[in-house]
Amino acid sequence: MTSCCFQRARSPQQKAERRAQILQAAAEAFQRDRFQAIALADIARQSGVSKAALYRYFPSKESLFLALYLSELEALADCTLVEDKALWEQLADNLIARPLFCRLTAILHSVLEQNLDQTQAREFKLLLLESFSSLSRRLQLHYGLPEKQVNAYLLQAQQSVIGCWVMSHPAPVMDNLLDEAPFDVFRVQFDRALKTQLAALEAAQK
Repeated sequence: MTSCCFQRARSPQQKAERRAQILQAAAEAFQRDRFQAIALADIARQSGVSKAALYRYFPSKESLFLALYLSELEALADCTLVEDKALWEQLADNLIARPLFCRLTAILHSVLEQNLDQTQAREFKLLLLESFSSLSRRLQLHYGLPEKQVNAYLLQAQQSVIGCWVMSHPAPVMDNLLDEAPFDVFRVQFDRALKTQLAALEAAQK
């Protein structure tokens, strides 16, 4: 790789583009490997920056993937809302269409938030609240529902995403085993499980 690839971004636009390149490289790495197996040096190389430059944007691997999570949540908050779809179906379809967001959600609390200090935790939660509130307001307006009800539903939906994703994506050895009878009884399909969970949650609120 030539030295021109490591030129420092100086203008706000260049910095935004460089940050987006790093996030894209992180997303591609996470699609291939487990979080624990990903090295920041590989992400830096893939995004065309030095490791030192990457650390200027993201001080840790957790902070990088929390930023990726927020980027995915912002996209979810801006998702298209179809007029005739029930809330559970609308949310399920948009979640299923964003597997990266679901996969990040599955490790958000157990991995990504674990090593934050108080300042980092507050900063992340404030940014999280902004996108969460944006999605909530859109659903409130679209369905004519109160804020408290929509917020509670979104939090329950998050719990469902975590559980359904973890159960439907077992370790490779277990994944192979679940292809065999009688162990196939334990096989969980993410799409079907999430839709069932979200439909049941909405029915319980009525």
